[in-house]
Amino acid sequence: MELNDIDRALVDALLEDGRASIEDLAADVGVATETVERRIEGLEDAGVLTGYAATIDDDELGYDVTAVIRVRTGGATQGIREALGEYPWVRSAYEVTGEDDFLLVGRFRDTDDMHQHVAELLTEATVRSVTADVVVDTIRACEPLSPRKPAE
Repeated sequence: MELNDIDRALVDALLEDGRASIEDLAADVGVATETVERRIEGLEDAGVLTGYAATIDDDELGYDVTAVIRVRTGGATQGIREALGEYPWVRSAYEVTGEDDFLLVGRFRDTDDMHQHVAELLTEATVRSVTADVVVDTIRACEPLSPRKPAE
């Protein structure tokens, strides 16, 4: 589906606040509430908007460490694909091309917690190596569709 400027603005506004009212969205985007209702329904019908979810602040829950974990397997990836879904610390998991087979983003209480959980990956039969990089700072995450306008 090709999005126009109004659709992009609505998606961006919903990414910012998935609980925004139709009236607030209309005011933000500068269109009538009926237009917002029609456009959102169209985006849902087209499968662009697939649901609405709460976001959490992991830091407030005591998860102070974010790590990017690279996993290499012995070639068979199906078993580990299923196992990765069982680890509660895995926030995102991607099967990737290149030297590594999987890229994970995990959240941990501290580095000891990270070491303990990442070491569990090595007990998986097909896992050959695991590398973890601690995230120092988040620069971008879940950015809007529309390019940001430079500050004036």
